[in-house]
Amino acid sequence: MSAEASEVAPLAVATLAAAPPRGAAPLAAAAMLLAAAAAAIGFVAGQRAAAERGSSSRSLSSRKRRGCDLPHRPRDGLCECGVRLPKGSTPEAAERHRACARHRRNMNALEGTTELVVCEEVGEYRTAAQQLVGPEDRVLEVGCHVGGTTKILAGSTRHLVGLDQQPTLVAEARERLPAIQFEVCDAFDAQRILALSRALAPHRFTKVFVDISGSRDLSTVIRLLDVYRNTLRPDLLVVKSQPLKRLLLKAQLWVEHPWYVESLI
Repeated sequence: MSAEASEVAPLAVATLAAAPPRGAAPLAAAAMLLAAAAAAIGFVAGQRAAAERGSSSRSLSSRKRRGCDLPHRPRDGLCECGVRLPKGSTPEAAERHRACARHRRNMNALEGTTELVVCEEVGEYRTAAQQLVGPEDRVLEVGCHVGGTTKILAGSTRHLVGLDQQPTLVAEARERLPAIQFEVCDAFDAQRILALSRALAPHRFTKVFVDISGSRDLSTVIRLLDVYRNTLRPDLLVVKSQPLKRLLLKAQLWVEHPWYVESLI
């Protein structure tokens, strides 16, 4: 994990998709890119909302204290289930859509879906730690290093576990922050991480922060995020990943693409 912070940039918000399966290299790469592209659902709206963060910081702070979902700006003509309604649809037509099987199927699939925040470097990552964690959150930090970001997280919640695969780093983190639980654990050790989660019962990890080096290859990052999505099912995943952020910056929903929108006019 890099200890250098540059200028803080807006955060990227998306919905996490499943990781790619393992297989032959070309097929794995294609599947990985497909999964990463699917992860961009909601990203464009999230970018617009992030641009307005200055005007909505008070509302975001309130949401953080209540532990609410991240705010998303409504999209004109796009139903919350992801289907674009024909231009000029009446309220009655919108209600008929909401009563249809497709809407119910999509909403059921989205229910409980983990939110994903992607950061490029440590400055963004630590700003997210300050802004997106509330006192009732139970946080798992993967790749805690010597506790730099852990200290920031500990300023918002007492329920915090830090993990790193390097025993020397964990030992130093324990010296610096003796009140925090630190464990030596590989990021992909799903069974160990699940055991840590079960120890919280009846509670669970509501937010997971992941820093396994911001330049780690995209396929590894997506596989790791999918492990946490499936085993821990947190409300929010925050990851520091330069490749994933760059991919999402170029991603767009087809139902929001200008060609598709113009075809409905």
